[in-house]
Amino acid sequence: MSEIRRPVLEATYRALGAKLVETNGCLLPERFSDIAEECRAVRTGTGVLDRTDRAYLTAAGPDARRYLHAMVTNEVKGLEPGQGRYSLQLNAQGQILADLYVLAMEDHLLLETDWALKEKLRAVLEKYIIADDVELGDRSEQLAALAVEGPHAAELLRTAGAGALPDAELNHGWVKLGDAPVLVVRLSETGEEGFRLIFAVEYAQNLWDALMAAQASVPWKPIGHAAFELLRTEAGLPRYGAELDERTLPPEAGLEARAISYTKGCYLGQEIVERIRSRGHVNRKLAGLALATGALPSHGTKLTKDGKEAGFLTTAIDSPTLGRRIGLGYLRREHLAPGTQLEVEGGGSAEVVPLPFYSPQP
Repeated sequence: MSEIRRPVLEATYRALGAKLVETNGCLLPERFSDIAEECRAVRTGTGVLDRTDRAYLTAAGPDARRYLHAMVTNEVKGLEPGQGRYSLQLNAQGQILADLYVLAMEDHLLLETDWALKEKLRAVLEKYIIADDVELGDRSEQLAALAVEGPHAAELLRTAGAGALPDAELNHGWVKLGDAPVLVVRLSETGEEGFRLIFAVEYAQNLWDALMAAQASVPWKPIGHAAFELLRTEAGLPRYGAELDERTLPPEAGLEARAISYTKGCYLGQEIVERIRSRGHVNRKLAGLALATGALPSHGTKLTKDGKEAGFLTTAIDSPTLGRRIGLGYLRREHLAPGTQLEVEGGGSAEVVPLPFYSPQP
């Protein structure tokens, strides 16, 4: 059994009274205070989230860009240093093996994925290297990450010492926060303005101290992964292990615009994705659901219509932002129209609603 991955700032989190739990091989802060308060901090101010659950692979060498371009679903070859793309690694059947952020650095590509997907992603990338001059590496033990999310996220980073911040999703650049050199990536995972901070583990406390020093000017709260799960569900964002798995086709999860280039040429699984596009639909699709109160349904709970199976739930939460129960789930295409009424296995009802449930006011 592999050793549990622990956050580099574990002692700091424990001193703040965090409750830590093991999830998918990682020890993560579940909460620091009341979960609803942590959600409100992100929706109205700023929250800082530990991302020990993220892993970092590298691809270097003369053929790295061309090779990755031919493997994943999105544009890679044309990325300039400082740009990034969200992408998927599919199998030959077009199903999602992993999702990842591809960040173009000066002399290599940095690939961020879920810790639980790291070995699987590396294995499939290595499998197809034949005559290509590509070297894959793993920097997960040397790098750590925090997420800064909320309407005042940029203000917090500037107060902590950052100069210019990236202005487009997944664009990135180096800044100095306190004594810590930090790669700042513009990345929202809650629907709010967001940034990923990636840094060498030895700078973790320096970075935390810089954020704490800025707290007097720009208030923020540390938030746990329980609040993050609520926030990303409110934003209608699928997560691997909940909405995404090895049985999921990208169009089923609504990822075409975000993760797929239809002009880049061939990649692993592309034939299936193109066949779906030419056919014009998939048989099931991710949908938003307004749920009746009662016992909170679990992942996989069946949804029915007039006694016949219509789909299943992937995530159900009591939303502190919206003050109601909501969920994500996969529905057969004949049941996707907003307003459709469904029954929830075990009791209760659900109504199909548009996604996202929440988006910030302009």
